[in-house]
Amino acid sequence: MTRNRHSGFLADAAFAPPHATTNRRGVALLAALWLVVIIASAGLQFSLVARERRALGVTASDRTRDRAALTGALAHVQARLDGQRRPQAAERQAGLAQRMGVVSDSWSNLDALFPDAIAVGETRVAVRGVDLGTVVNVNTASEQTLAVLFEAVLRDAEVATQLAQRILDWRDADTLARANGAEGVDYRRAQRTVLPTNGNVRTIGELAQVLGMTPDLLERLNPYLTTAGTASRVNINAAPEPVLRTIPGMTPPLLAAILALRSGGRRVESVPALLTAVRGAARGDAASGLYMSQVRDLTEAVTLETGEIEFNLMVLDPGSIQPANLSATVVRHTDGSAVVRRMQW
Repeated sequence: MTRNRHSGFLADAAFAPPHATTNRRGVALLAALWLVVIIASAGLQFSLVARERRALGVTASDRTRDRAALTGALAHVQARLDGQRRPQAAERQAGLAQRMGVVSDSWSNLDALFPDAIAVGETRVAVRGVDLGTVVNVNTASEQTLAVLFEAVLRDAEVATQLAQRILDWRDADTLARANGAEGVDYRRAQRTVLPTNGNVRTIGELAQVLGMTPDLLERLNPYLTTAGTASRVNINAAPEPVLRTIPGMTPPLLAAILALRSGGRRVESVPALLTAVRGAARGDAASGLYMSQVRDLTEAVTLETGEIEFNLMVLDPGSIQPANLSATVVRHTDGSAVVRRMQW
């Protein structure tokens, strides 16, 4: 009986339907294919992770290299400015500038000091400097200063006043709009997505968000504006005419005298000498209270030489979509040396 029972089982297996065997083989094949897909996916994922890590490593390496190059270029700029004080000091000591009626400024011609890119190892760095005494800081300027500047550039007093007040509303902490200004509620009404920051303007490009500012207006105003530095005095030997007009107490005769000196290749020697030449004053008049008051007020508002420079340094890399750059403020110390006051990557 036992043999018959086993024989029955063997007979059943021997005569199993063909499709059952095929199904088992199909399941095994499908499982094998899925295993191959999983292994391939895992391998691809590891490959992508490895590639990403390599890319990050290269990017970090490039960033470190670029920062080192920019730091080296800034040190080169500082050393070159430091080197300019020696001939100037010798000239002043000899009294040559005073006898010639000219006050030299070794920092005045930045294009001549930095005409080409600076090479730091194999990396080339472009250098652009702006005398902060020749531009107006939109974060510290008064409403009147901005309005005078804008009118001088745009030749439209109404637009100038409106833009000046709206910039003041953009940067002040309150929500009360000036007569021709605009606060958050006005931006919402105009369906603007960017509202006033109630803080300092970070870049001149940010002014494009100010209500009433157009790309054309901003392009015309841009050369006369900055957000950097602490310079509060206008360099009357270098500032463009629109900036000269913002000086408190500036008059047409005084402006004409400054521009005439500069067009003749000369510089303003001193504020008293400039005012005396404009007034055509006699010796007695030169000691008058009005004259002395004008000398004092103008002396507090202007400088005769470059005292603070905003440098922008950029790595020249043709293959880079966003070149590395560094901005730094360099100020002239009382002994004529160059001091780096601020760095921003």
